[in-house]
Amino acid sequence: MEQKVKNSSNIADFSEIVKKAYEKGVNENEMTLEKLIEDIKADLKNLMVV
Repeated sequence: MEQKVKNSSNIADFSEIVKKAYEKGVNENEMTLEKLIEDIKADLKNLMVV
């Protein structure tokens, strides 16, 4: 049961990471694709560690 709760939490966290990346890409004028990808990678690594 704990695994199911953890997976649901990871899905929600992943959705937040994608939403945050989209908002950054749309709203920040100085954001490059490379910087956006690096930010997503860092967020995903943090998700996997937790």
